[in-house]
Amino acid sequence: MRRAAPWWLGWLLAGGLISIFAGERIFAEVSLARAFLSGLGTLVVLASTALRAVSWRSSEGEARQVERWLLLAYAGCILALIGYLFSSDDGIRWLGLTFADETARARYRIPLEVLWVTLLFVSLLPTLGAQLALGRHRQARDAAAGVEAFRVVEMARSGLVVALAGATLMLLGYVASARDEVLDLSYFKTSSPGAATKGIILSLDEPITAMLFFPDVNPVKDEVLAYLNGLADATDRLRIESYDRLQSPRLAERYEVFDDGTLVFVRGDQSQRMVVGTDLRQTRSTLRTLDRQVQANLLPLLRGYRKVYLTTGHGELNDSSGAGLSEGAPLGRVEVLSEILRFLSYEVVDLGLGDGLGQDVPADAAMVMVLGPRRPFFEAEMASLERFLARGGALLLALDPEGTFTMGPLEQRLGVRYVATPLADEQRHLQQRGDLSDRRLIITNNFTSHESVTSLARAPTNTVVLLVSPGYLDTVEGAAATRRFVVSSLQTTFADLSGDYRFDDPSEQQQPYKLVAAVEGEVAAASNPLVTEPGPMRALVFASSSLFADAVLASIAPNAMLVGDGIKWLGREETFAGATESEADVPIVHTKAENIAWFYATIIGAPMLVLGGGLLGVYRRRHRRGLRS
Repeated sequence: MRRAAPWWLGWLLAGGLISIFAGERIFAEVSLARAFLSGLGTLVVLASTALRAVSWRSSEGEARQVERWLLLAYAGCILALIGYLFSSDDGIRWLGLTFADETARARYRIPLEVLWVTLLFVSLLPTLGAQLALGRHRQARDAAAGVEAFRVVEMARSGLVVALAGATLMLLGYVASARDEVLDLSYFKTSSPGAATKGIILSLDEPITAMLFFPDVNPVKDEVLAYLNGLADATDRLRIESYDRLQSPRLAERYEVFDDGTLVFVRGDQSQRMVVGTDLRQTRSTLRTLDRQVQANLLPLLRGYRKVYLTTGHGELNDSSGAGLSEGAPLGRVEVLSEILRFLSYEVVDLGLGDGLGQDVPADAAMVMVLGPRRPFFEAEMASLERFLARGGALLLALDPEGTFTMGPLEQRLGVRYVATPLADEQRHLQQRGDLSDRRLIITNNFTSHESVTSLARAPTNTVVLLVSPGYLDTVEGAAATRRFVVSSLQTTFADLSGDYRFDDPSEQQQPYKLVAAVEGEVAAASNPLVTEPGPMRALVFASSSLFADAVLASIAPNAMLVGDGIKWLGREETFAGATESEADVPIVHTKAENIAWFYATIIGAPMLVLGGGLLGVYRRRHRRGLRS
């Protein structure tokens, strides 16, 4: 078989396609380089096809048949390039096409992209297969022409089979990803959308868009996409769009996306960006807490950032004024609480006498927190807090039996009185040091259905919160505010009047003691010049400040749920209160009764089980021998 076309013509075609790829993908942002490489590649492809057409016209016999199939393959490559042009941003602009939204645009582009990629592979791979055969036998004589023609056709068919198999696998992969159902039996698991995240999405007045900037094939993208699909199915207010950062450089620049593995939430002209990553081994910890991080990025889109003021100067948990009263606190400070507040899109600001607390609470305060003060406030400071509540403010007050702080005028306004007698429980308490002092580690699962304890009210009955040496709350009669005690101790708890950790004093009484109060009341008279936006004041009063210490919040998940829901209620955002899903590991803690049960189960129960099994086996063997004899 003699040919008019040079043996290297197929490689020239492949080189032209590579040049186009480099211009459109690698140097897409360099206008001159893109124009040169893409233009040169297009000319090379057209010239190669023209030479193949000339070779076909001048060939005879079997050579003409081979040249005809090669010409069709070259023409297929040109049609694939035309399909690429029509699916590109430039092609859409040249055609003057407009779309109502990104969904309509995707419906146009995706089928075209699938078609032109499939056509390119179906055309190029047979060409390269035939080119290998032609190049190897380019010195063949007439006597071997039949053998070479057969080899060329078979190589081309093999290339076509590979191309069709690849296209089929690509389509099957797309269908499998669209109809994905996964049974995850591994230890690792991405967190699912929680009730709080769904509430945030549902509270938005317009749909929100989640834009994924990941490589097309990436395991981390699959995990994030599964989470977002679950959130979209549950709320029907989330649009999901997927992009390749390198293929959509203008969009990536607009949203300041500089790394693959970035998730961007867009609402109107606002956007929030979070970097997840693309390496599954490195992002497992992030994926386990993905729901929490998504919440942290959605809240600024919902209502921006707010300020929460933490009082200082009275020995509070967060006090670093030099008084030294909280520096040696065994439970730590409030770094975890600050992290929770930042997660809920609050800016944490200190508020002491030198910061103006003696004059008034700043007007931009979303809420004020008083965390375990050891010393009383000045009268002017108490007056500032009372005025803040009078104009509809939100106050979180956590008290400590060891302090000398008194609520003063806040008792009548809130209708709550704090009793500094520490509580203890001989039966149900956390086992930590192994002595009588553990009886002050109060646990309880006695919650109401109030909005400030939404997560705990929905949790299983064995979910408990921990309070270290708490006092308790009592009712002040005649107060105008509406109060509700949302957390109480267990029936076995007693006020330790004697201070010996034992229920042995006749005046001591076992009963449920009130631990947390949620207070809501109307603002003071509208004639108050400080009243700018009339509305009900809100307050949460805790009988223990230990709830907010780092050692407790970091290790006891229900405590963090109580604090988180309380902050949402104070911020009037209880509509999206609820559990935040997490697959992160948490420490396992046991009560004294549970520790005793585990001790006897391992020391006595397990050996007895083995002994019983052995005795049963011996009995059955002897019984069978007796029957045989």
